[in-house]
Amino acid sequence: MSSQQVIDPQVLQQLQQEIQQKMNESLENADLHSVLEKYGLLEYRVLRIHWQCNLDPNQLKSDDAVDEQQPNTLLSGTPTASIPEIVLVKKALCIPCPSTGSPLGCYC
Repeated sequence: MSSQQVIDPQVLQQLQQEIQQKMNESLENADLHSVLEKYGLLEYRVLRIHWQCNLDPNQLKSDDAVDEQQPNTLLSGTPTASIPEIVLVKKALCIPCPSTGSPLGCYC
């Protein structure tokens, strides 16, 4: 029997999609192109935003005995060993888009 917890691939994929969606929404709502335009920098390809969201499965184990009795939908019920962090989302956004010139940016 393995001593390592296994991440449920379907739940992990859903988590990744939701985090990516929220990050995309926050960047769209930030209206960064207008800030660059305000300072006369929009015509230059000066702003690149890189972000990465990691999940540390080792932190998912609760110290609370009551919580440990509750099933975790992300992890299987097997005992844990040290598990490396999982990269959920890794993206870069360029404003303006170097390909199309769109002031709203694109993923590069």
